[in-house]
Amino acid sequence: KGGHWLVLHRDEIEAVKRSTDSFTNRFGPLVEDTPEEALAELQQSMTFQDPPAHRALRSLADMGFRPEALEARRPLMEKMASEVIDRIVDRGECEFIGDVALQLPMRILYTLLGVPERDYQRVVDLTNTLTLASDPDFAENRAAGFVASIELIAFGEALAADHRASPRDSLSMDLLNAERGGRRLDDREFGRLFQNLVIGGVETTRNTLGWLVVELVRHPEQYRLLQERPELVEGAVEEILRYRNTVVYVRRTSTRYQDFAGERIREGDKMICLLSAVSRDERYFEDPDRFDITRDPAHTRRHSRTFGYGPHFCIGHQQARLNLQVMTAEIARRLSNLRLPSPPVPFRSNFMDGFKRMPLAFDRR
Repeated sequence: KGGHWLVLHRDEIEAVKRSTDSFTNRFGPLVEDTPEEALAELQQSMTFQDPPAHRALRSLADMGFRPEALEARRPLMEKMASEVIDRIVDRGECEFIGDVALQLPMRILYTLLGVPERDYQRVVDLTNTLTLASDPDFAENRAAGFVASIELIAFGEALAADHRASPRDSLSMDLLNAERGGRRLDDREFGRLFQNLVIGGVETTRNTLGWLVVELVRHPEQYRLLQERPELVEGAVEEILRYRNTVVYVRRTSTRYQDFAGERIREGDKMICLLSAVSRDERYFEDPDRFDITRDPAHTRRHSRTFGYGPHFCIGHQQARLNLQVMTAEIARRLSNLRLPSPPVPFRSNFMDGFKRMPLAFDRR
């Protein structure tokens, strides 16, 4: 029902994402409509909720992403990044997406959440089916993505029950024990949160790392600069987040007839906010089509909308940034002469932008 509008300018995007009474998130972030059989379940998850229900769940989840918790994880992340490069450094080539880009965000998040290593591939497969359901390499049809979404929630629910039966030190245990106003997450609520964290914590980081390597190959002078000046890692990460916004858009749905940006919007119309448009806006970024890791990272963070805006600003954005910084630093420290023996293969999606395969050749530094 209804049509869809493209929202391109920062002020309008912020207005849509901030005005939850006028533009609801209850029908999800995708331009495709969620089937009724999945919608009722997903509308109880944080990703599909508006305040105040969204705020109540988010306040519990925030506990796992405090700055001190992130810094405490850094040594583990650096160790894991080193191990990832250890496996490929002497080969001189790799399939970058599976061998490197996926590995650190997957291993750090699954380790933190207490996912058994035997289940890593199952969670990866469900996440790929869910997020890349338009690509026949990952799903037979779009409906399979919604089925995988429910299955991933069920996996998280079982993980919660397992933690209660066998308590251990993990982010999952922290989230299950977190309390706000006398309230804690039940197992199904945790399952929905688990689904949100896995999608946001693994997919976007994997895709961003893939694009970073592509741009560093295309701009070898930038890679040499990064190797000469390791302090530019933060700038390189912020620049690729700006330059290649891997989440293409987010949807909100109009709750009523209303005037917006000079147009008459109907109830049920889909507002498709193109996040990457903000990152190429000349009002905020000088020469925005230039890839430049020396841009001021604080300025880039302040003016881009890569991680969204408003109540649904990405809960794990600091974890994602730290993942990217740690892996980028390790790559620059140990690999030189990056080159693509054949073009990377993009996955098919109108929601996310990235690659499913990327042959990479390199020299040991």
